[in-house]
Amino acid sequence: MKTKKETRGMEDESLFGLLSSHKANNIYFRILTSEKEDSIVVQIADNPKKWSLIPKNKYQNHCQLKRLHIGTSKLSVKYLAPEHLIKQLGPTLNTKIPSEKYTVYNTIEHNGLFILETTLIFMPEILQNIKKIINLSPQKKYQLLEKCLAEGEG
Repeated sequence: MKTKKETRGMEDESLFGLLSSHKANNIYFRILTSEKEDSIVVQIADNPKKWSLIPKNKYQNHCQLKRLHIGTSKLSVKYLAPEHLIKQLGPTLNTKIPSEKYTVYNTIEHNGLFILETTLIFMPEILQNIKKIINLSPQKKYQLLEKCLAEGEG
């Protein structure tokens, strides 16, 4: 017969138990588009309050895409930090964009913000990749975390 302590120890070895040590990590997405400027902007933060650090006039001609338009029920990912995602998928979030066609503002270390700007041509692929990231299974999240920790990032 197992004691309560043994049972709890076994629960911590489950996938949820392993992920729960990263419970404080979250990724929040905000996607802005502007047909006038022919651009799509993907903003990633570890806390939605960080959106206020972006100058208001920088994206005044852009409108924010709603979850319904993107095709997801949420715009966040639990258990992962933005630096984990950027480290593993790269600055274009696994989208094949030529280097001269995008701009990256990476201030994750200082203010927890990452911004990817590119043209609307890449919008379908970017949205598809963001949906994949948001719908990652717990197992895939843990594999991504393991890779980051193995590389000394985390």
